[in-house]
Amino acid sequence: MILNLSFTNYRSFKDECVFSMEPSKSEAKRENLCQVESKDGSTLQVLKVAVVFGANASGKTNIVKFLYRLKRWVLNQDIMAGKFIPLYDPFKFDEDSVDCPCSFSIEFITSGVRYKYNVEFNKKEVLAEKLDYWPNGRIIPLYERNIGSDASYHQISAHPSLKIKSLQVFPNQLLLSKFVIDTPCEEITKAAIYLSTIAISNGYHEDMLLGKLKECANWLMEESSRAEKLKEFLIFANTGMNGFQAKISESGNVEVDGFHRRFRDKIEVGKSALPFQEESFGTRALFLLGCSILQSLENGTPLFADEIDSGLHVYINQLIVNIFKDKRINNKNAQLIFTTHNVNLLDSNSIRKDQIWFVEKDAYGNSELYALTDFEDVRETTPFAKWYMASKFGAVPTLKSLESLFVENNGTEE
Repeated sequence: MILNLSFTNYRSFKDECVFSMEPSKSEAKRENLCQVESKDGSTLQVLKVAVVFGANASGKTNIVKFLYRLKRWVLNQDIMAGKFIPLYDPFKFDEDSVDCPCSFSIEFITSGVRYKYNVEFNKKEVLAEKLDYWPNGRIIPLYERNIGSDASYHQISAHPSLKIKSLQVFPNQLLLSKFVIDTPCEEITKAAIYLSTIAISNGYHEDMLLGKLKECANWLMEESSRAEKLKEFLIFANTGMNGFQAKISESGNVEVDGFHRRFRDKIEVGKSALPFQEESFGTRALFLLGCSILQSLENGTPLFADEIDSGLHVYINQLIVNIFKDKRINNKNAQLIFTTHNVNLLDSNSIRKDQIWFVEKDAYGNSELYALTDFEDVRETTPFAKWYMASKFGAVPTLKSLESLFVENNGTEE
């Protein structure tokens, strides 16, 4: 489970962006928490769900986009020797940051052990990379990256107990990726696999739709029970889709057809196939999101979903949140972290204030992430949605007067 993460100098976030799934001391809505047992005998409480609100173009999507690119980097995708690092995308509206490194840090628990991973990089190479863990309640450095005199490769300095031979990677490659692909080491591989299996859902973006559909279809075809669960989920959500088929065409492309009931004189006589591209926007969005939900629940890994309300009814939004809150369905402690504009999810009867985050962009184009717990006058019983819509927390669109565009004489009466 994710405890804390932060990144600096990425897209609209010039300054450090810090996010946490560790709860406050509030005793409210304990069902929104789960307990994680560590191998050292300690118990940690972690939030199951967190929501991020903000105006359009405030920078919310950049949080999810960063995790998507990081995951692909850990899997060694999009990386070739001598090429630029795709994740490197610094804040461009300030001369002090446009050529500076990006940095990232994440704390998480997997297999009962707490880890912390740090990486710093520029356009061409990784400048620093380190992985620590707490197997017995005290921190132990697993490995640290060493940049040698030969700029064509970097080496690893690992803890002596791991007995890892000297490893070399290209300057633009993560050391962590070696432990996903070709270098077994139980302590490090568990962390690498955890980060590589984070579920990301932002398939409503046209530039990512095809790639996400291929990923989902291949995953569904690996095991028939997955497709059956997604089918029942889509039926329950009343999408009209009564099943689907995913297949690989002769050209090697993944094709998905949805099945819909066919009638004659109001009597069902069969099924009709509808290509995925011809399904409604909401059905397509829910298909991709539903697949990511199943991946997250199956693996017990976090799901980062961007614009979870896009094309979906408010009831479906709440249903998805409740799935992750239900300990019988979510029995592996998967987490849901999502961005949205749906203020109905700001219901103080079902969500704690430490689960709510906001993103706001200042006059200089810099995004800031902050928590509802930063407001001292907010109680657990405060009507969160009402106060948010009244601009008491910021992170809402602010429109300057438009009267001069529509009213003659600048709005003055004759």
